[in-house]
Amino acid sequence: MSKYTASEVVQVPRFTAVGAMALGEQLVTVAKPVKRQLAKGIARALVALSSSHAELASALRDQVSLSEGGEASEDTVQCDRVLDGCWSGLHDFLTAFTKLPPGAPEAAEASSLKAAIFTGGLKFLQLTYLLEWSESELRLQRIRKNGLDARIEALGGKRFLAGLEAAHAAYGKALGVTAPAAAAAAAPPSVREALDAFTEALRAYVIKVIGAVEPDEPETQELADKLLAPLAGWSVGPSGRGAARKSGKPEDEATAPPLADAPTAAPVAADL
Repeated sequence: MSKYTASEVVQVPRFTAVGAMALGEQLVTVAKPVKRQLAKGIARALVALSSSHAELASALRDQVSLSEGGEASEDTVQCDRVLDGCWSGLHDFLTAFTKLPPGAPEAAEASSLKAAIFTGGLKFLQLTYLLEWSESELRLQRIRKNGLDARIEALGGKRFLAGLEAAHAAYGKALGVTAPAAAAAAAPPSVREALDAFTEALRAYVIKVIGAVEPDEPETQELADKLLAPLAGWSVGPSGRGAARKSGKPEDEATAPPLADAPTAAPVAADL
């Protein structure tokens, strides 16, 4: 006998792994203020969503990728410029050391740090706002986890790190997301597995939220709208990309390939 599952009933946007990380952070953030008001079923689904989101962040932490998409507030644009400048400044700082005479220990150290932090150079600064935030967050987590901050400070770059941390925090706030807590994982799952698990948890969460809506209780619809607002606002184009685009920063399919796309499923019986 056939049976319905979340993956067969609910369709969610196609997104890359870093896009899913940003979307998951937004969903968890909007749910925090109303956490105690949630029905038991929704609360459990939220816990599962948060857990799968943490696993996805863990799987992504030691990887760097490029991707996704459009319009932002003046504050966001300004914060984006500041963050771009901070990352570019750190990059230039390390590059300067690499120009020392051959054999200089500082040159070798700077080259090693650049390779660890700036895989792909500064291309991630051309990504869309949410995805640049994800890339910035992943690099900062890599710096902290692997002790690269101490090595940068040993070269005299403490001020660059402090400015970068402050700029990243302001950027996340301007975008309406907060930096996810560092996930402790000895052996993180593959990005593909983590993305699939997150997608399934998202579908289950959507079902629980929509299922709690009562036609004669408007407040239940209001709560559902609030909880699913980030998902409802995730604009999806033909390529499956979403989110606000940066003016003057077009997508480049050649330099920013998606890390992994989530499979589509049957349509959901509700307008998300």
